[in-house]
Amino acid sequence: MSLKNIIIVLLILSTSLAANGQQDPLYSQYLFNQSMINPAYTGVNDVFNASLFARKQWVGLEGAPQTNTLNASASIINNKVGVGLLISRDTYGVNKNTEYQLMYSYKIDLLNGKSLSFGLQTGYIDYRYDYDELSLEQADQALELADGEITKVNFGSGFYFKTNQFYLGASVPRMLNMETQGANGTATVHKRHYYLSAGYVFDQLIALKFKPSALIKIVEGQPISVDLNASFLLLESLWVGATIRNFNAVGINSQFEINDMFRLGYSFEYPLNAVGTSTFGTHELMFSVDLELFKNNAIGRRYF
Repeated sequence: MSLKNIIIVLLILSTSLAANGQQDPLYSQYLFNQSMINPAYTGVNDVFNASLFARKQWVGLEGAPQTNTLNASASIINNKVGVGLLISRDTYGVNKNTEYQLMYSYKIDLLNGKSLSFGLQTGYIDYRYDYDELSLEQADQALELADGEITKVNFGSGFYFKTNQFYLGASVPRMLNMETQGANGTATVHKRHYYLSAGYVFDQLIALKFKPSALIKIVEGQPISVDLNASFLLLESLWVGATIRNFNAVGINSQFEINDMFRLGYSFEYPLNAVGTSTFGTHELMFSVDLELFKNNAIGRRYF
């Protein structure tokens, strides 16, 4: 990987990373599975679910972010308790970050199909910086000394309220700021993120349903991030929609429900700034399966 490409990636990332901390990996398919950003979503649909996500950002630009995530969750104990596991690998430039999280939720069933879940998660994140991948004409001792690994334990929490047509969630998936001591003093590796999400399904339309939704992300010292999405469900099997992210990127998203058990998703994003002239956009794939593995599990129609 050339130093020139690393510099380009870092300059681009500077628009979304604070100088004193990294941001969480980006996702588009959270529209159909919010376990990556909210532990209270774990087990909320009364089934065992396993999902794979693969995201390649800014295709064509060497060193651009790539994220691969495995999430598995189950509803147990009469569908009152959710347990889950999340493993994520996020790379960009010389950074290679691996995350392992265990998740727990407790669901309170309310009247008329409503439910309220509270979630907790704990795990650790391993940050690695490998400057050996740089192609330099001359060795740089400062870069060699900067190589390293940082492993930190963290905790998260959230709540998730849903009805048959509406959902509202709030979470802080990593509550602790992560700091490390370096040659120049204390540096913040990661700052806590606050998420607020909501969506509603209008089902009075013939042969289709309409779901507007929004996700707000807040990080101290950074501009508020806002995703706005509008999706349509056609013939109860195909979701298609459009997204605008921070008013500087647009995208399309889709999910095909092969049946009540299997789902395939694809998202495409394109930046509206100068980055767009250097890349072929961002692509994200998702595969998901629902199974009835535990007592009282029941696969059924769901929109969130």
